[in-house]
Amino acid sequence: MTFSLPEDLAPELYPLAWLVGTWRGYGILTYGETIPEQAVYQEIVFEHDGGPYLRQITTVWTLDATRSEDLDFEVPGLEGATRIAPAQIWSTETAYWRPVGQEQPDADDADTRTPITRLEVVSADPAGQVGVWEGWIQGPRAQIGTQAVGRTRTSAPMTEMTRVVGLVGGDLMWAQDMAAFGQELQSYASGRLGRVEDPDDPATQPGALLPEPAEHPEPPEGPDDGEASR
Repeated sequence: MTFSLPEDLAPELYPLAWLVGTWRGYGILTYGETIPEQAVYQEIVFEHDGGPYLRQITTVWTLDATRSEDLDFEVPGLEGATRIAPAQIWSTETAYWRPVGQEQPDADDADTRTPITRLEVVSADPAGQVGVWEGWIQGPRAQIGTQAVGRTRTSAPMTEMTRVVGLVGGDLMWAQDMAAFGQELQSYASGRLGRVEDPDDPATQPGALLPEPAEHPEPPEGPDDGEASR
């Protein structure tokens, strides 16, 4: 699939241009004994309004296990999304990615021709958590980690998060580690998503390749009044 530079993209965002668009796919959630491992449906949208930042909107759904197919990570992200059926929203998040300068990689870096762009990111979710992140992006790979996590009085006790995002074979691969509930930093979520050219195309919707759910059969008709009186 070819990729063209989005129109009106601020020059500061050129190193992040490969992220722009709508991505759909599948992934895994798990967190020790607190959250049992489960498959999920995911959508991530990176968009811009001409300013020197990207807005990221991430939504994760649990699955309807009675309709969804079992997948492994060899299935392309967009195909996987069409073979699973979301049930209900698990989490949402809005984040802003802002490049804050470039530097040349070390001489022994494997890719000495691609500059490293430093990033600052802020995120918020309706569960009452706000993250301030720092990190970098180099070519089709980014890594960020929280420098501070703020939370409301009733939110889950989270203290640290890290994320890795990369473009692999045209798919967006990402993983997040988290320290929460008094536990050390450990795996929380991962995903494989494919770029969606037309988000309204029925062929790209979740569960598009699944058979339609069976309708409940109509109950048999009872005897009419005449038969009941005999």
